Amino acid sequence: MIQMIPLNKLSLSPNNVRKTDTDQLIAEFADNIETRGILQNLVAVPSGKGYDVIVGGRRLRALNLLKDRKAIKANHPVPVAVMEAASEEQAEISLIENVIRQQMTVADEIRAYKFFINEGSDLDAIAKRFGRTRRAVEGRLRLADLAEPIFAALERNEITLDVAKAYATTSNHDRQTLVWDQVHDSWQGNNADAIRRMITTSSINSTSPIAKLVTEEAYLAAGGRIERDLFTTDETANWIDPEIANKIAAEKIEAAAAAMAEETGLAWVRPVLDKRVSHSATEDLHYYHLPPAALSDEEQAEADALLEQVRAIEAEFETVDDEDETALEDLNERWDQTTEKHRALTNKPGHIPDDMKSLVGAFVILDDDGNPVLDTSRYTERPVQTKRGASGASGTSATGEGDTAADTGIKPLSEKLIAELAIQRRDVLSLHLANSPAVAMDYMIFAIADRGITYGVQSHGSTIAAPYPQTYCQTYPESPAYTAMADVKENLESGWTEHATTVERFDAFCLLTDDEKAAWLAFCVARSVQPSIGVSRRSGHNGPELNPLHDRIAELLEIDVAREWRPTATNYFDRVSKATILAHVDEIGGKTMATSYASSKKADLSATAEKIFSGSTIVDAEVKEAALAWVPEHMRFNTAAKAEEASSEIPATDEPDNEPETPGDAETDAALDPETVEA
Repeated sequence: MIQMIPLNKLSLSPNNVRKTDTDQLIAEFADNIETRGILQNLVAVPSGKGYDVIVGGRRLRALNLLKDRKAIKANHPVPVAVMEAASEEQAEISLIENVIRQQMTVADEIRAYKFFINEGSDLDAIAKRFGRTRRAVEGRLRLADLAEPIFAALERNEITLDVAKAYATTSNHDRQTLVWDQVHDSWQGNNADAIRRMITTSSINSTSPIAKLVTEEAYLAAGGRIERDLFTTDETANWIDPEIANKIAAEKIEAAAAAMAEETGLAWVRPVLDKRVSHSATEDLHYYHLPPAALSDEEQAEADALLEQVRAIEAEFETVDDEDETALEDLNERWDQTTEKHRALTNKPGHIPDDMKSLVGAFVILDDDGNPVLDTSRYTERPVQTKRGASGASGTSATGEGDTAADTGIKPLSEKLIAELAIQRRDVLSLHLANSPAVAMDYMIFAIADRGITYGVQSHGSTIAAPYPQTYCQTYPESPAYTAMADVKENLESGWTEHATTVERFDAFCLLTDDEKAAWLAFCVARSVQPSIGVSRRSGHNGPELNPLHDRIAELLEIDVAREWRPTATNYFDRVSKATILAHVDEIGGKTMATSYASSKKADLSATAEKIFSGSTIVDAEVKEAALAWVPEHMRFNTAAKAEEASSEIPATDEPDNEPETPGDAETDAALDPETVEA
């Protein structure tokens, strides 16, 4: 029986099975109720002085939100079906209400929004009416402008919502239909990324592999147009009719695939108009492992000799000075050439037994020059069973079934179905994680931290990672901060790392206190920070660069580099030119002090500079204070107060001793001229 019960008499039943959605979209739901009222009654059971709601928990939350907004009163009457039910029955009713419901299809939702637009409603009114966000309504209305065959396919559930959105990237029905006709019957028909590229690509560069395959002559003969201006060369011209180019390219690569199938004797050879084979092209196939062909005695001897050469070159690396760039480049080049020869010799293409050629196929792709080439991987359309003979040699059965299939007669699931089930299973887990911040936080910190323990050997089922960044150095430069980081790690609560399996370690990690988990997170984030420097560099460098965010974080942390790091002969002064050292002395003590050391030998000057900048030599108090606060520009963090000054500074460079540097003053330049001082 439906009764009108005051809102302040209603509370959510502990037997309501919906636990994970909390306040998800409650604001939009409240807007909808405020506009249209409560369209469906709640279901509740008597409880003390009030009623416990077992069906309609989200409606109850939305009503309470309206009460908090002062949109309705605390005693606002709510339609409720009151019933008597035991706890088990209450949970069962709640479960049925949440599970057995028919969601509105995307096509129906689009039609509903379009109807109200045609009736004169605006987006905000529609969003409020349906309890959706304005952005969600806009997104659905864009799909209302799909070409008829595409909208019909969406309605029949033949394409996914992502694919429909890809077509809706343009409102041009001719372009939508053109792409639809090309791909809807192919493997690209449900590949949103491929469709989006085809929809948005308005031209093909004349240097692309497709253009090279087609040739300009054939493209122009088919009616294709080329866009050129005063700044366009033949090498960079744009072909503005990609449909024509793609059609010609498809015909050529299909002909090449047919020729290769006949030449190789493979069961099938399929064309792919790209430089690689995408996952979607192989998701219905099974990878066929080609055992490498055995090396002859002569080839094995040559391979062994090449390995010896590689080891010899690696040994030479240990004897070469790190600053001898010419020698290092020569060794690197020799190492690359030798290892490439060894790789080419040992990575021989595998052999397909004659009885398997009727089952194994491959793909034709394009190389950089637009030539159709056979991809190196091989696939079968059904699974094959690998067997081992008495001799231990591996072979392959053409039965197409593994042991389980042979024993039971059950055909294995296709790779496509397995992939789809895996994605849907992931989505269920993701939904619950998104509504459980505490578990998600534990998962994130554990995945990051545990990868540093197991080095990625065991799967964590997540892409979350904070790997060690590239250091640009062959040897890691140690410092007091580096040593202190080791102490930080030592002080972390690491008992959980002693367990053997990932699940056991995760369970143990979850038992840590919030502070212990936070300490692990801070350590892992700190360990992931990339190297950066305090000055801007010319473009084209592959090494560390200026990073303004690092400067901002250093400002928040009130970092004073000089307290953590001091320049020494080993870590700095021996590595820069004499003129650079004198310029640094000039910075803290002036020209007179710098000139007094101009006649010193480089080695002596490095040792002296270490003492000056460590405060262990006798100098004026002001000079000592400046020396102890000084660090090279590359080590400085440019805080907001110093950002403008830092951007105008000229960075000191580590030039060879025979190349003079300019401290910036004519008198000092003359005093520090390498031709006038002793090397």
